[in-house]
Amino acid sequence: MSSTPDTKKLLLVSAALITRQSPAGPQVLLTQRKKGSHLEDHWEFPGGKLHAGESPEEALIREIEEEVGLVIEALTPWRFVSHDYDHFHLLMTLFEVGRFQGEPQALDVAAVAWFTAPALKKLTFPPADEPLLAALFEQWGVAL
Repeated sequence: MSSTPDTKKLLLVSAALITRQSPAGPQVLLTQRKKGSHLEDHWEFPGGKLHAGESPEEALIREIEEEVGLVIEALTPWRFVSHDYDHFHLLMTLFEVGRFQGEPQALDVAAVAWFTAPALKKLTFPPADEPLLAALFEQWGVAL
């Protein structure tokens, strides 16, 4: 047993599951990470890090408005993920957004777009998002 404490930083993140119905079936809103960022160009659920003193809900409301210009009106915790990256450990809560105001815009992300299940299968995601996508596909009744 090692007596050396784990020095990895714990990163607390809130993310949003924002969905809508379309003629092609259910769609989910995703953002693309900026060039030069960790896991650049990967697609992910919109959201971000908690600031000191913020609740996960407060952080999500702030991040969604900053990143994509939406005002969240209703949210519910949906799933969480714990993932060990090389230099930090991520603990992320994914909230299902029930209501929001506005149209998504890429304000502080490389891109923002709505995707159907078949389109999701062609995208590259951070490893931490993969179990959340599996849960979403299960909810939608879609095979991986």
